[in-house]
Amino acid sequence: MKFSFQTCVIVLFASLIGVASCKKLDDEPDVGQVSLVSRLYISFRDYQPNSSSIKNLFIVDPADTNNLDNIYQYLSPAKGGGAVIFDPDAKAVFQASEGSIAQDTFIQRIALDDVYGIPGNASAIGYTGFRNVRGLAYYTYAQQVGNTGSSVTNFLLAATGGNMLYAISRPEGKGSTGGSKIIDKQISLGDIEPVSLNLLQGNTADKNEKWVLIGFNDQAKNRIGFAVYKGLKQELIDRARDTIINKDKFQPALTVYVEGKTDLQAVSYAPNKKLFAVATGKGGEVLFFRNPTELFDGTGDKTIQPDYVIGGTNTGLEEPAGVAIDDRIENGKFLYISDKKNRKISRFKLEDQGNTAPELTKTYGTMTPNYIFLDARERPNF
Repeated sequence: MKFSFQTCVIVLFASLIGVASCKKLDDEPDVGQVSLVSRLYISFRDYQPNSSSIKNLFIVDPADTNNLDNIYQYLSPAKGGGAVIFDPDAKAVFQASEGSIAQDTFIQRIALDDVYGIPGNASAIGYTGFRNVRGLAYYTYAQQVGNTGSSVTNFLLAATGGNMLYAISRPEGKGSTGGSKIIDKQISLGDIEPVSLNLLQGNTADKNEKWVLIGFNDQAKNRIGFAVYKGLKQELIDRARDTIINKDKFQPALTVYVEGKTDLQAVSYAPNKKLFAVATGKGGEVLFFRNPTELFDGTGDKTIQPDYVIGGTNTGLEEPAGVAIDDRIENGKFLYISDKKNRKISRFKLEDQGNTAPELTKTYGTMTPNYIFLDARERPNF
């Protein structure tokens, strides 16, 4: 049930026509084989007004074979690719703009074709606060209805450079020219200016109970930090009528600092591997922390140090911006790092540490990769 993008044949008539040969989502695997999912979404920060030549979203499928050449290129309306996520329940990619390239107040929702998984038309979720989106997350709340039924509410979360966390329920967008005007929650983060956003599974007995992890830079004290908020369900579900939340009502339960590290970029959370990875941009390295659920539990403030790092001349890392861990229990073997300075996607073995060379690297012309997201599943449901 996985799709695979094969070669595109471009034929020039009066216009260019692209034909892709793709494996259907519902194709059965060969006898004795398991259909796996390993798709790397790459959001490129490149943007040129009124140009269709720059495709700012690539899908590498599969991403765990001996190369990263099998790609599908897509022109998203985002004005320079920024934060990107995919969620199998939504069957869609969400991509924000880079923020510093051009003014853009839309988050793009790109639905994937049910048969082949090819990106279709984008619909826009628009709001003035989306000028500088630094992180996206998808939260699903499932509720039992009666003895046999259930009700599911989905929220798209967006953390922005305006020190805000926004929540949008049923984020389907309103077409390619307009945006959704309904923001369910506008949550002030006070003095914290987010640079990353993740959801952690805080309570294993209740999948609805997710912790919000906001990463930030504390330049004055030469450190990076993470604020852990444990009241997401209460704000989105229990207090749904309160649409504007000030900083006093949404306080972090715990603030974690990493001393001596700067320029926090994107992070990757892998609950199955019990691993948390942090790209440090101009620091030229990626930090790794084991047992993140324990690490980010508790109250107050605390200081932590990475269990190990990947960095040094052999790694080829110069300014890592994005990181993605393959979290599959049986088949997860790699981690992926995007670098804004050398324009490379580097794939390392999951056990790699220190000043070690990547297992392989890939550049896509002169395009600059920014955020990345890995969709890796043992058993595909889409």
